Amino acid sequence: MNFLRAAGREVLGLFVNDWVQSGVIIVILAAGWFAVSKLGAPALVLLVLLLAGQVVWFARAEAKRSV
Repeated sequence: MNFLRAAGREVLGLFVNDWVQSGVIIVILAAGWFAVSKLGAPALVLLVLLLAGQVVWFARAEAKRSV
């Protein structure tokens, strides 16, 4: 029974983490869309840095959770 609970938690965790990461990406893209429309091309640098940062952040969080 403990095995089933642990497996269920892992599966649920995968879905929740994916939804959270998808939400963060959507927020970053929406903010980037408005920033580029107001500030122009320099805002693209910030957009790229934010997207790269969220990938690193979620990868590190997943690595910590796996250990």
